[in-house]
Amino acid sequence: MLEEELLSFLVVHKVIEMDEDYHGEPTAKMRSQCLQWITRLANDYPVILKKGIEKDQCNRCGAGKQYIHWVSCARCKQQCGYCERCLLMGKCRSCTRLYLFPLIEGDSSSFYTNSTTNIHLPTLTKFQNDALEKLIEFYQEPGTKDFLLWAVCGAGKTEVIYPLISLARKRKHKVLWATPRRDVVLELAPRLQKVFTDTAIAVLYGGCENRWSNGDIVLSTTHQALRFYHCFDLVIIDEIDAFPFHNDPMLPYVVARACKERGKTIYLTATPRESLKKRIKRGWKDSRFLPHYKLPVRYHGFPLPVPKIQLESKLGKRMKEINKIPVLESFLNRLRDERHPGFIFLPSVQALPQVKKYILKQDPYWDGRLEMVHASDPLREEKVMAIRKGEIQVLLTTTILERGVTIPRISLLVFQADAPIFDEASLVQIAGRAGRSAQCPTGEIIFLAEDITRAMKGAIGQIKEMNRLARKKGYLNY
Repeated sequence: MLEEELLSFLVVHKVIEMDEDYHGEPTAKMRSQCLQWITRLANDYPVILKKGIEKDQCNRCGAGKQYIHWVSCARCKQQCGYCERCLLMGKCRSCTRLYLFPLIEGDSSSFYTNSTTNIHLPTLTKFQNDALEKLIEFYQEPGTKDFLLWAVCGAGKTEVIYPLISLARKRKHKVLWATPRRDVVLELAPRLQKVFTDTAIAVLYGGCENRWSNGDIVLSTTHQALRFYHCFDLVIIDEIDAFPFHNDPMLPYVVARACKERGKTIYLTATPRESLKKRIKRGWKDSRFLPHYKLPVRYHGFPLPVPKIQLESKLGKRMKEINKIPVLESFLNRLRDERHPGFIFLPSVQALPQVKKYILKQDPYWDGRLEMVHASDPLREEKVMAIRKGEIQVLLTTTILERGVTIPRISLLVFQADAPIFDEASLVQIAGRAGRSAQCPTGEIIFLAEDITRAMKGAIGQIKEMNRLARKKGYLNY
């Protein structure tokens, strides 16, 4: 952690004695006490001290010189570099010190709270247990560093991970569960605490109040992994393909650094990116080979619904001119007649009001039954809850709802599915919203476009391949 962060940590945990007139800025007395504490700690424990920026590289996030900016520094009175890439986590400068506290291999028990004795693990299906066996085999095998669990949307991969965490805790191992998205952290936190009732769980995300909390299990956004250095025996990266993890080189770097040198890393995804697919295709003798397991079926044992491609010409023009689009109108008519909820995915925020205007012009029935939602919508959670409760029937949405949302009996239409934003992973995730409940394991999925893209064919091919594999393994319930 940076020097300023270390002082804040010490104040929060009352390791140093604060002056009565303390109002947030560390005093000279606090800095002196801080250095004395570090000196005492270094006698018994390896504290690594580095400059924040050194040789045109950030020692916190690993950024190279393209991210380093040199300015006249009011603090050190010299030309001083700072890192632009990890600026949101506090300014890392040449004149700031970076303290790294690695947990000692084989001697980390003193850093843990009470051992876990009260655990409420869910009952797993046969195919979930098969996946768990592979994970445990990887975890116990020396030498192998990382593993990919490729599980279809709705397979229950979260439940599969719980017993593995339980095994890690019995060994007094420290666990990091990281995910790119803040809302997934907030959704997962109560579920974890319900399973591991007497385990200290730290929940970290941008803007959280207890930023210095510690735990045997740390649940965080991937950005928060910047706080850790060789700290965890087991690192789980959920939704590794999601934005911003897959296109921000800083995040894989800091998550890997958070893992101990002999620690294990597990990647979870329903839609691995090409870089991971290439690694799993390599022979096991290749050092870049990625051990993996495919979990090709949902917890209820029914096959994945397969999307249908339907083509219409000049979609954008017809939408603006309010000219009939038969496929869209037929989809909405079925929702109206069957009283099913529906998502209509659109390629941009700008398209939302256009499509809403078109729908209301064609059929006034949808007035009051249809809403729009996007990433910066302050009422996003309320609107999702409204469709869950049946207060509205259709949501027009950007790709913000392609993950993490489960609505029973949902039907889906991707409007202009040939737009570049709808890549193969996005389309598979969108299709994964349908048929997730055992009571209604089927669902309509339409890719409405002017042309058939490689991404559309790839998404449908991937879904069919998972169904074929599930059938081959005897996992399907029909």
